[in-house]
Amino acid sequence: MHLLDAVRINYALWKIGALRARKIPTYTRKLELYGLFNVAAQCPQGTQALEIGSYLGASTCYLVAALAQKNGHLFCVDTWQNETMPEGVQDTFELFVRNAQGIRRWITILRKRSDELGPSDIRIPLGLVFIDGDHSYEAVRRDFGLVSEWLDRAGLIAFHDCCSFKGVSRVVGEALASGEWALAGQINNLCFLKRAQYLLD
Repeated sequence: MHLLDAVRINYALWKIGALRARKIPTYTRKLELYGLFNVAAQCPQGTQALEIGSYLGASTCYLVAALAQKNGHLFCVDTWQNETMPEGVQDTFELFVRNAQGIRRWITILRKRSDELGPSDIRIPLGLVFIDGDHSYEAVRRDFGLVSEWLDRAGLIAFHDCCSFKGVSRVVGEALASGEWALAGQINNLCFLKRAQYLLD
């Protein structure tokens, strides 16, 4: 990552009042956060995005820093009960709300399980989805199947922990093996899929 990119991203965080995002505890590495920002920054005007698994709000802030420049909006889905986090079950909702206080105009908070999510909760089609919730195979497969139905033809789906959790890797591998999805990029433990487009069937 070039120094100018870091300056540009930090400026975008400052503009929306989210510079504190740099200090929010997160399992997403800095380069991965920058990658989320850069992908969101390439989205069209008015993009509707979805984040499954917002934790304490670091990735939320980086996504919004880019989406805000596009008059976009981010739907954040989480129980904020920490059920699948290493530190164990605890209510982290107030921490998330505090960390997201500067970006509330660009987000909709949906405190529920992703398998309870319906199209009436969000605005579709979605241009970008970030899946970082329950990493079990069943949960990731379900999340992917759900959001792929709501994704714009040119939209992207990002998966975190694609190299360190078997459930995530398996879903990504099955998607690629189906021939319906293509790898759009990878940054460390973060990968992006897009719908495959063939010149000849």
